[in-house]
Amino acid sequence: MRSEWLSIISTSFVALIFTLFPHNEWYQQYAPQWLLLTVLYWCIQEPTRVGLIYAWFLGLVLDVGTVGLLGANALLFTLSAALVLGIRQMLFVTGPMQQALFIAGLSIVFLLLSLWMQGGIENGVTVLNYLARALSNLIAWPVMLLMFYLIRQRLS
Repeated sequence: MRSEWLSIISTSFVALIFTLFPHNEWYQQYAPQWLLLTVLYWCIQEPTRVGLIYAWFLGLVLDVGTVGLLGANALLFTLSAALVLGIRQMLFVTGPMQQALFIAGLSIVFLLLSLWMQGGIENGVTVLNYLARALSNLIAWPVMLLMFYLIRQRLS
């Protein structure tokens, strides 16, 4: 029981560092949404431990850390977690690539809503540049699945 919580908290903390740590401009624009992917992973794997409150809390931490619109990421993380928890049984039995495609589609909706909340939908080029992160989420998901599997095996 303790090792599961240790896995959840440590991976969330590392994802938060990857998200908030200052990088060059290119990485900031195209980096996967590590914290969102981490929350969604744990919602699929440990739905009794990680749920809407955990997603809301990490979204709020991200809002405070990025000095963004307070509550925007908290709302979007909670909505994303609610959707994943609702179809968790289907996602749990699908393969990594099917999960990655679903996560990429969810990321597109997440990113569009986030961009809309920030008032940044001005032209198509901005939207396409912003949505390139969905492609990076698609690529990062199978890699993250493998890393988290190894972490869980190590801590068990």
